[in-house]
Amino acid sequence: MFRSPLDVPIIHILYQLYSSFHALVIKFPKSERYSLGSSIQSQILSLFESVIGAASVNNTTLKAAKLSDASIKLDLLRLLIRLAKDCKCLSNEAYLKLESDLHQSGKMLGGWLKSIK
Repeated sequence: MFRSPLDVPIIHILYQLYSSFHALVIKFPKSERYSLGSSIQSQILSLFESVIGAASVNNTTLKAAKLSDASIKLDLLRLLIRLAKDCKCLSNEAYLKLESDLHQSGKMLGGWLKSIK
C-alpha cells in the first residue's frame, strides 16, 4: 500500500499542523508558552507517533487499536487548541487554520479506521 509509513497522507497534514503551530507558539504569553503551548506541541508529536505506528503494522487488530488511540489524541488536541483560543493565546484566524487541519486529519483518520474494520 504505502512504501513507507511516512507516505501516509495524514502525516503531511500533521506535519503542516505542527509547523503552523510552532510558528504560533512563539507568540503565546510566556505563562502559557511553556504549559499549554508545550502540551499542544507534545500532543501533536504523540499523534504523529500513533499514526506512524498504525502505518507500520500489518495486523489489523493492532492497527485498529493504534488508530483508535490516535483518534483519542486528536480529540484531546482539538480541545487544547480551542482552550488556547479561549485563553486568547491564538487569534480567531490562527484557530480556524489549525481547526481546518485538525478537521481534515479527523476525516482521514476516520476513513482509515472504517476501511480496516
